Amino acid sequence: MKRHEIAAACRAAGSDAPEQEASLLLSELFGVSPTAALLDRERDYSSAALDAALARRAQHEPIQYILGRAYFCGETYLLNRDCLIPRPDSELLVTESAHRLPPHGRFADLFCGSGCVGISLAAMRKDASGIGIDLSPGAVTMAVQNAALNRVSDRIRFLCADISDAPLGTERFDLITANPPYITDDEMTALSPEVLREPELALRGGKDGLDLFRMMLSRCGGNLTDNGTILCEIGWKQGKSAASAAEHAGFSCTILPDLEGRDRIAVLRKEASLPHRQHIL
Repeated sequence: MKRHEIAAACRAAGSDAPEQEASLLLSELFGVSPTAALLDRERDYSSAALDAALARRAQHEPIQYILGRAYFCGETYLLNRDCLIPRPDSELLVTESAHRLPPHGRFADLFCGSGCVGISLAAMRKDASGIGIDLSPGAVTMAVQNAALNRVSDRIRFLCADISDAPLGTERFDLITANPPYITDDEMTALSPEVLREPELALRGGKDGLDLFRMMLSRCGGNLTDNGTILCEIGWKQGKSAASAAEHAGFSCTILPDLEGRDRIAVLRKEASLPHRQHIL
């Protein structure tokens, strides 16, 4: 099977990026770079491993689960089916956190999944340390492995716990990051077959998508230092609702847009440490 045939198979499976998926398959299964594959267009890559991968893709299994890894913020992340697939949109959460975390700061990464946000933050800010928390034992297992893979195990530890149980105790942090489930109940019914292969636990956020956002503020907001900040990823239509929920919980809220100008990050500060202001950038 030649490269263009692999891309065609990915396209037939419903991929919206078949050329990229073909490159990933060739790189992971055969060690062939995208440039080398383009230079040798007639090479035959037929193999049992490729046939198995394309059969899984034809069943709408995401390419990241097939390969068992994803790439995020320049790091490699191992994945299993208990982990939400890291997405480029979430890289803004990391870069903003790295900018706002004070020198030698402590952070907590809630709903950590594969660990990609906290680990990439630790990789970017080598003076920082923190903790990652997720409800899924399978996701936490991957996060521990990913911390070792990306050489930050000495500065981040992981805990399998439910946010509703206030797992941070009395510990205080300069920064809390979070990428909670925020897809609304209505939106869940319209997801693509590929996204529906990801864990519902990491997707569904309730009627308005903010159930876990509110819980986070209630259970973990008190774990901030006096000048601490929460940075939380939200859905692209949730800025005003998130700001309202934050105000109700005693936080000021600024909404940061992504590169396409859509609501993406809620920046939250405790009202006791910052005069009230609420606006959408």
